[in-house]
Amino acid sequence: MPLSFSSPTSNALTYSLAQNKRRTTKSICTHALQRSILLLFLTSGLRYSYADISPALTPTTCPLSKKSKKNIIVSGGLINLGNTCYLNAQLECAYHIPKVRNFILDPTQDQNYGDDSGDSTSLGLQSLQQVFQSMHTASQRGGGDPLLTPSTSTSIFCRNLGINVYEQQDSQEFWKLLLPELNYGPLTDLYRGQYESYIAALDGSGRERKRQEVFLDLSVDVSNFDDVHDSLEDMFTSGEVLSVKEGNGWRPEKGADKVDALKGYTIRKSGLPKLLQLHLMRFRYDMMSGGMSKINDRFTFSKELDLTQICKEGQESREKVIFDLQSVVIHAGEYGRGHYYSYVRPDVLKNKWYRYDDDRVTEVSFKTVKEDAFGGQAMSPVRKQKQNGFWGRLVSRRKTNYGWGGKSSSAYMLQYVKRSEISILYG
Repeated sequence: MPLSFSSPTSNALTYSLAQNKRRTTKSICTHALQRSILLLFLTSGLRYSYADISPALTPTTCPLSKKSKKNIIVSGGLINLGNTCYLNAQLECAYHIPKVRNFILDPTQDQNYGDDSGDSTSLGLQSLQQVFQSMHTASQRGGGDPLLTPSTSTSIFCRNLGINVYEQQDSQEFWKLLLPELNYGPLTDLYRGQYESYIAALDGSGRERKRQEVFLDLSVDVSNFDDVHDSLEDMFTSGEVLSVKEGNGWRPEKGADKVDALKGYTIRKSGLPKLLQLHLMRFRYDMMSGGMSKINDRFTFSKELDLTQICKEGQESREKVIFDLQSVVIHAGEYGRGHYYSYVRPDVLKNKWYRYDDDRVTEVSFKTVKEDAFGGQAMSPVRKQKQNGFWGRLVSRRKTNYGWGGKSSSAYMLQYVKRSEISILYG
């Protein structure tokens, strides 16, 4: 069945971001050959991927080099088939986590595989497996250098799942729909978390209602907070008062009078997944225009996210709950059009980042990541402006302090790994 999206965006632009000027030194001949072959296969109705013109190489028959630590390898990027940047960005984030990559390449490594872990013949899993296999082959050939690593096509993956490569989609929605389509429990379990929703009467009667909610990502409010931690803290430690006077009281049971109540959410340490995906709610309904618009306000995050005090155990727990940032999906543009790309840290224990703009791969600093991902305009230090003198200040006014993607670029998805699980995820 085609992978169905509930809110596809139409007439999307292919947001080039001056690709000719920003193209890396990767062989132009290689790119031209790959695109020529891709066009030939797409127009002829045949199926193509990098694996079709490369010798087979599997992680089970060709283990990582002894010099490679913790299964760390680097991708050479994914070819944009038209408007497939949204899925390219998400797949790069997943591929660079060894546990995720190995689950997809070899589902049988799970001890319970074949019991209730999923369907080994899932078309989605087979299709993604072929993409990751091609990426892995290219990674081994590149020897850790993305400029020497061939890029990979997702044409078979898109064709098998019925994805229109010329139609832009939402990157966050794509991943949430893809995981069930893969039908592979052990992989989904890495992303699956659980929190508790509650409503409690404030009349002292002790009446309350609780329900366990399962999630694959958490949607984070960016319009009322300045950073990720504060937004999550408000989500799980503050409640909303339902007031009878304001007409939104809670009715504990059928036929009962409405009462004032507190509505909210709590989360325990055990409810946090190994891979925590945060969806930054950059799109909102605009009452004035009657349509959707993008919030590009400055919203920060850190490489280390400490959720200890946010968990229900709070100060009672001596063991900290810390997550480390592994990747960021960026959206550049406005609602309904634009471009997605990602920043990835292949080794979460090192501060070495890569920007994956489809098949253009560039090593960057975390400073570059922040400048591009926080949104809004970065503030220039006042002291530095004074030191530049009159002409320096005059010139600096003409320069924008936006990130690589321009004034409309900002983080849309953040992916963190639980520190206590690094040995499992990267082992």
